[in-house]
Amino acid sequence: MATPWIFPPCFRAAIWPQTASLRLWAGGLSLCLLTACAPATDSAAPGFPFAKSWQGKTSGAPRLMDNALWWHEFRDPTLDALIARSLRGSPDLAAAQARATAALATARSIPGALSVTGGGSALATGGNGAAGNGTLSADAGIDLLFDPGRGRDAARRGAQAGARQALAEAAGARLFLIGRLTETYLSLRHDQRRLALSQTEAGRQRQTLEMARTLAQAGEGTQIETLRSQARLASLDAARPQLEAAVAKGILQLSVLAGDAPGALPPDLTASLRSLGAQPRARLAPDPGIPADLIRNRPDLQVAEARYDAARAALGQARAAFFPQLSLSGTIEAGRTLGAPGTGGRGLVSVGPSLRLPSLPQGPARARADAAEAQVVAAHADWTAAVLGALYEVEAALVDYQTAAKAEAAADRAVGLHAKARSLTREATAAGEATLSDLIAVEDALSNAESAFASARLSRALAFARLNQRLGAGGHPPAPAGQ
Repeated sequence: MATPWIFPPCFRAAIWPQTASLRLWAGGLSLCLLTACAPATDSAAPGFPFAKSWQGKTSGAPRLMDNALWWHEFRDPTLDALIARSLRGSPDLAAAQARATAALATARSIPGALSVTGGGSALATGGNGAAGNGTLSADAGIDLLFDPGRGRDAARRGAQAGARQALAEAAGARLFLIGRLTETYLSLRHDQRRLALSQTEAGRQRQTLEMARTLAQAGEGTQIETLRSQARLASLDAARPQLEAAVAKGILQLSVLAGDAPGALPPDLTASLRSLGAQPRARLAPDPGIPADLIRNRPDLQVAEARYDAARAALGQARAAFFPQLSLSGTIEAGRTLGAPGTGGRGLVSVGPSLRLPSLPQGPARARADAAEAQVVAAHADWTAAVLGALYEVEAALVDYQTAAKAEAAADRAVGLHAKARSLTREATAAGEATLSDLIAVEDALSNAESAFASARLSRALAFARLNQRLGAGGHPPAPAGQ
């Protein structure tokens, strides 16, 4: 730690300072002014060499993308209402935002080169009929700092980096909440769709079972075909309770994510969740933007950049220990005694410089600076690794979305073909041109195709949501219109 060297203490307004003291004070001030050219720590943001051919676009200045409300593309009012409610009532998000507010206040609390303080007090005494006595006093202070090593500036930049990190973490909490709620809602609608398909398939199997019994009575069917139809119906009845439980738990989980107790959502929102709604569908291809946009949008990259800035600020503070620091402090005090005859006011003014010189020997201070510089290198490497990881996640998410879109289209065509085959087979079975086993096999194939299509639609919707999360969309609220 630097060893303070205090030049002649303070001098009072009533006593003129000696010439030697003035010379010593002026010498300290000159020393600080001469060393004011000390190099400052560069606070430029870290850079990354984006390939110009990435995604077929050239990189440019990071921008905030236009898909901050990407979940609106599902065109699902219930989902929109749930997310809006969660953003208002989530305790996790409220805690993250409170931490960001505290970090911003901490950054503002660091004083500048000039600070002024003041205060006052009053005291009254007396009793037993005697005249009361009392005192009234006030004081003010001023502190002017000459900091050629710019340590105070580095401390302020470090606090600002901490505030940016807290804001980025709050954005990350918002993005995580939106993503988790969206994925839970998509899974709920998928489970409800599977439950509806199970009920529809059970109705078809009852028709087939009735046909099997009729054909068996006419001697045109077999007992095996009747048993197969009964077994299929029993399997559907056995799977239905698990689907119903999955739907119930999904609604409870959405209540908690929205900031409510399980089952405590408003009645209209609960009714919307319990009613069978269509599976949300991702209709539009997402806009991945250019790679440099990730730096602006992804909260994790913003956190890594803030940590890098904090490391550079810590390095600046370590380097500032090599330079002297001069502070010019002063106080003004005024007081008055009340109730005592012949007493008047009193006043005191004091001003004095304080020069703090670097500690000797310099070895420990240089070691601290070397450690801080290594932390800067490590923070930059962490940021670079985070950017590379983010680029991979976005590229992989794009592949997943494109694959899921193709799979959904193919599954949709398969359902249509199997439905047509079932219709023709049923007519042929009634006319005696096909067996009941043929009909049962075709119905099983149709059921599997419908289930596969529901899963494919879920996969594409999840891929759309996850891609937007990988892009960092939604972490920051959209700017008001006109800005």
